[in-house]
Amino acid sequence: MTPAIAIRKTPDGRIQARRLDGRPLTPEDKDQAIRLALIEALPPRAWVIEVRDGEKLKAVKICSAVLQDHLWLIIDRSFAPIDGLAIYYPEELPELASKTTEQLREIHKVKLVFPGCRVIQERAESWRL
Repeated sequence: MTPAIAIRKTPDGRIQARRLDGRPLTPEDKDQAIRLALIEALPPRAWVIEVRDGEKLKAVKICSAVLQDHLWLIIDRSFAPIDGLAIYYPEELPELASKTTEQLREIHKVKLVFPGCRVIQERAESWRL
């Protein structure tokens, strides 16, 4: 039986986890905490399929109703899907959370054209004449 874990995100976006029974976190507990945090960050209308190597979470395949498509959320960079679906990474989620549905669909189209690309926030360029 998997122990109950409580998670929370810090203001800087890090995940903190603790076991409710007070014992130290095991590697499996940390894996579960990551999975819980990722699921909490997903839009409410999505279906999830996990890909594991033994107990280690490698990736999550998501069927997004918002995007009307399947996509991969890659947890372990050694996992390389070969099915042509768009690839997303956990560090992108805070940036994507602030996007509108239309912006998310545009980003998704780009990810389909450029497999493995990441969404990052860059500071505005300053132009000098």
